[in-house]
Amino acid sequence: MPEGIKMRLIYLHEHQSAPGQGGGGAESFLQDQMQALNRLGYQTLWWYNQMPLEQAIAEFKPDVAYVGTIHTQLGLWPVEWLRKNKIPHVWAIMDYYPFCSFSDGLNCTGRMMLVDGDKSCPGVTGLCPSTRPNMVEFVNQSPVMALNEHTADIYRRHGMRVDYVVELGIDTDKFCPGKRSDHVSIYTSSAWLMPHKGIHLLREALDGTGLGFEQISGVTREHVCQAIKAAHIFVFTSVYEETFGLSLCENMSTGCACVAFDVAGARAQIHSGTGILVENRNVNALRNAILRLVNDKMLREEMGENARQHVLYDHSLEAMGKRLESVYQNVISR
Repeated sequence: MPEGIKMRLIYLHEHQSAPGQGGGGAESFLQDQMQALNRLGYQTLWWYNQMPLEQAIAEFKPDVAYVGTIHTQLGLWPVEWLRKNKIPHVWAIMDYYPFCSFSDGLNCTGRMMLVDGDKSCPGVTGLCPSTRPNMVEFVNQSPVMALNEHTADIYRRHGMRVDYVVELGIDTDKFCPGKRSDHVSIYTSSAWLMPHKGIHLLREALDGTGLGFEQISGVTREHVCQAIKAAHIFVFTSVYEETFGLSLCENMSTGCACVAFDVAGARAQIHSGTGILVENRNVNALRNAILRLVNDKMLREEMGENARQHVLYDHSLEAMGKRLESVYQNVISR
């Protein structure tokens, strides 16, 4: 291995998204993870079926493979190939597909533990009725990574193994406080405008208050970064059990006062005065939390500063890089 390179890491993910371009949270997370590990002296490659996997492995010679989202477009064969060829790997599961499937009888959306459009299914606190034991058995043959302890608990309750829990990190130099006007601005953002992202509930919460909000979607990450630096209040509206919630972390890093429904990914980040969690889908509670922040500048600023310090300490690229470094070293030694 060339001098100065600690390890080679290959990332298997079914989409390619170059730095700064659009994409969802999974793609942004991979960019951040690769950046964090490159800083630590690791060499990384993003594979998304642009060449045969066998060729990529032979040419790049990775020490560890990271498996991201592959099942919706590539299928599961890349994991089977890694196992057959004894390539050390870890599988980061980013939603609930191993045990949550589509079910017409339950009107289940699949993957997100939702029924009847955007209602939580019993699996959030108990067991999902549309189980997939064969898929869980298949996944459990590989080391599994979860992105927060609350999601990890749901995985374990449904029979999934969880070998590692690694919360994400972001570039805190890029996502930093900016200049905010005197007029209080409210923002929300989502790469995917679907009911389970809950933006319709924010509209309902603000109805009759005279307040409006800016919605960021379908733009580059650079554009997102510049926009949220101007925000005073960010509302993370997802109603399903997000496995992390990267946009929430980004806004916290800019010193924005954040409000979120009490779901797994938000619960992992908001605590000890770093934001406000409200009961999931409770429009009145959401309205009251927003109005409280709109009317209390001191609280907004204090909460934003607490959020910024929390991200600097626990969700920087450096903090995430160290957590991931420990995982990959462990995977090799298994």
